[in-house]
Amino acid sequence: MSCSTVEIEHFSHPEHPLVLKEDVVIGADATCSVCDGSVIGSPTYTCSSSDDINCQNFYLHKTCAELPKQIIHPGHKKHTLTLLPAPRWICDTCLHDLKFGYICDHCGFAVCVICAYEQRVLTHPGHEEHTLQLIQRESLFTCDACSVEAKDASYVCTTCQFWIHKSCATSPFIIPDPPYHHHPLHLVYSIPDEHRYFPRECNICSKFVQINFWMYYCHKCTYFVHMKCATSSDIMSLANESEADDLDKYPDLVQFPLPSEESLFELITTQCCKLQVNFQGEDESNLPLSTIPDDPDIIEEHWSHKNHPLEQLQFTMSVNDDDDDDDDDNNDSRVLICDGCIEPITASCPSYYACIKCQFFLHAFCATKLPEKLPIGACGFHPQHSLVLKHMYMFYNFWICRVCDYFGNGFYYKCEACDIRIHIRCAFLPTRIRYKSHKHHSLVQRPFSGSRCSVTNFNISLGVEYACETCSTFQIHIISAFYPSRMKHKYDDHPITLRYPPFFYEGVIYCEICEDQVNNQLWLYHCDECDHPFLHDCLRSYINVKCGGKIEHKIRNQPHTLTMILKKRTNRNRPLYSCDICKQGSELQFYFECDGCGFLACIFCIRIQYMAGKEFEISSH
Repeated sequence: MSCSTVEIEHFSHPEHPLVLKEDVVIGADATCSVCDGSVIGSPTYTCSSSDDINCQNFYLHKTCAELPKQIIHPGHKKHTLTLLPAPRWICDTCLHDLKFGYICDHCGFAVCVICAYEQRVLTHPGHEEHTLQLIQRESLFTCDACSVEAKDASYVCTTCQFWIHKSCATSPFIIPDPPYHHHPLHLVYSIPDEHRYFPRECNICSKFVQINFWMYYCHKCTYFVHMKCATSSDIMSLANESEADDLDKYPDLVQFPLPSEESLFELITTQCCKLQVNFQGEDESNLPLSTIPDDPDIIEEHWSHKNHPLEQLQFTMSVNDDDDDDDDDNNDSRVLICDGCIEPITASCPSYYACIKCQFFLHAFCATKLPEKLPIGACGFHPQHSLVLKHMYMFYNFWICRVCDYFGNGFYYKCEACDIRIHIRCAFLPTRIRYKSHKHHSLVQRPFSGSRCSVTNFNISLGVEYACETCSTFQIHIISAFYPSRMKHKYDDHPITLRYPPFFYEGVIYCEICEDQVNNQLWLYHCDECDHPFLHDCLRSYINVKCGGKIEHKIRNQPHTLTMILKKRTNRNRPLYSCDICKQGSELQFYFECDGCGFLACIFCIRIQYMAGKEFEISSH
């Protein structure tokens, strides 16, 4: 049985009959010939003639086709208005040019179809105290709903001078299927109380969302969007565009985040081996390896630890598996830590060298395979000069990496000409990568741009970033690349996965380690089995400093053993740690602590007084 076609005659298009189209795809710029509004998503009449080229772009809303021929308008009650073509008329209400309008034959009064049916008195849930009165003449003002200054007709509260754009007043209460998000968005009139702990940002433009203005909101994902962004035609078209993919040009790119904590060291070894292959055939002095050609059982005198021999061992288990200290993250007790690259020594690369007396450890690779010099062009960050492998002999003397802008106390490559230092991990980072949350384009290494990291939302004010050359708004700080996609933690029996917003998590959430509130508009680690969230820095800090080194010193003529530790305040409600010498503290600081008496001295005081051979003067505890 065939379906009948709905066909009408209408005065707006006398040349041919019109046919109703309810499911036909129509161009994004198609507008109704009567009201001039978009016909997308609405039942629409089109011309039945397929031969006349002049009729191909004629569209008429079904609702506009059913408009009454005559009305009485509240702004012109003395005469009846008739719906007519009016190409040379201007609407007496909104002052816009007319295609069709309701016209008074007696005095020439004219209104467009929109103004003819405008609701003049409005009760809106965004201003429940009073009714709003329509002012149809456009004026320039700052809207109390969207906070944007724009020229528009408006609704005004005559009691309290609440003033909003007409377009805001008529915005839909729900966007059921936005192309840029996977849940419906609801219009809310302020940020919900439970989400005011952190500053909130629009998930489209990334600009600040003000607490007491209107916005669209998904409660399942803590997803906020400015009113103007939510309905912008530019955003709609961008969301529907298929992005060009440049990854085919670079098939061998490393994808970040790396799969595990061990993967960063594996990346260092892989990139180093590639570098040696690339420079093969050139002058051998350009890329000299360590002076130890094989992996002997004993290294009698390693260049980085000349006091004692290093013995080759095989990693079997973490030396801290039975350590239940609550501050284990501060004391870097994940596993054995290599004093060269400051990465963990694990079962995936089990061979290492050790001086047990000094608690000095090196991956076998770091002890014997790291190039003593990187030639010109070998380091993507600093290709103009060669770099020499070096080491600070005092573990409490730190230096700052020019790539990631983080402290270090392990091996580093130094440019003697420019006096800059680079972490081992940063020296071998690829110049171009791909990143999981930015699927269509590769990212290239470049100096920081002063923008915010697109995954952590922190300002990139120093160091280097990876940035998309196609999308100007996506960049990540170099440190963000180091966090792996999966981690293990002793407080959770399951793998913990790195999650990117927006993701489903209703209400307020707290980190399982520090118990501070988590901003779920940003990335976080999450255990799907236990439904436990974790702040990324609570699982691992990438400062690249190995703690645990010890010094002997007298306090009040009594010898004390002081251990270098990292003390960071675990939540906002906990007081700062304070140095017993200078009486100052900070959010994140290195200290020397005596396990016996609890003496605590910051690294700066230790450098000044210990290196000068002075006895510490402290007040009583």
